[in-house]
Amino acid sequence: MYRYKRILVCVSLNKQDGTSIRYASMLSRLAKSERITFLHVAGNLEIDEELCKIYPELEASCDSSTAQEIEKLVKNYYDGYPGTRLDCITAKGSPLVEILRRVKDDDIDLVVMRKKKGDKTSGNLSTKLARKSPCSVLFVPEGAGSWYTNILVPVDFSENSRDAMEVAVAFAWAGNIKEIHCLNIFQVPIGYYKTGKSYEQFAEIMKGHAEKKFQEFIKDIDLKDIRAVPKFRLAGKGYRGIWEVILEEEEVQLLIMGARGRKHGAGVLLGSVTEHLITTTAVPLIAVKKKGTGMGLLDALLEM
Repeated sequence: MYRYKRILVCVSLNKQDGTSIRYASMLSRLAKSERITFLHVAGNLEIDEELCKIYPELEASCDSSTAQEIEKLVKNYYDGYPGTRLDCITAKGSPLVEILRRVKDDDIDLVVMRKKKGDKTSGNLSTKLARKSPCSVLFVPEGAGSWYTNILVPVDFSENSRDAMEVAVAFAWAGNIKEIHCLNIFQVPIGYYKTGKSYEQFAEIMKGHAEKKFQEFIKDIDLKDIRAVPKFRLAGKGYRGIWEVILEEEEVQLLIMGARGRKHGAGVLLGSVTEHLITTTAVPLIAVKKKGTGMGLLDALLEM
């Protein structure tokens, strides 16, 4: 867990923030994090600009009160590594822009964001953040536990899947977990019938091909004596197959995915499967990115 030395936790100032704060506490203990920043972004129009100019003490009072609210939440829910420095800060403006600005300025390794149930606005912010963040983002659904014993890593044998596996190994090793479940979703090509094979026969061919690819994929990954358990699933859509496995195996407690699939290079855009799961996840999900990904575009965004 060496990679998560600096963590940013987004808070919205309600008791549901306890979910993400508790998860950040657990991460700090595993990684012995140097610093956790708890950030609340308020809208620009909470106090009228003209009044702020006439009475600047109003804005200062609001900032102080907000910081105190963050500190109260942290005091109630944080139980992390004692050597971690805790900062409670506020910002005004666009939540996306201010979060990304803090990620860049503080050289953040991981962003932790609470995922609200049934909130489409939250889902939009989540996917935009995952697209544009230059580091990995962890989404913690409301009510999720603050520990994990079962890790699921969807893999398509790409470089991004390799990155996700390395993160999964780090989590498993830190949590003294002996195995990681690796899920590959495979499909039957539309033109399978031209081969003279039945649908079922070609499904077996595709599964056998996936099994071979998995063995080639996993042999170059340092598993640190952790067992990688392969799972193969026939599904028309990748995200649907993943959800079927999660629903059938209720013990899945952490989903770790590469931010892009094998058909795309690393960048600021997400793969469709990862993006869909971010908006619907019922278990904590880490969208894995190599730190620094898309930094040039982030600089351009922050300068606009």
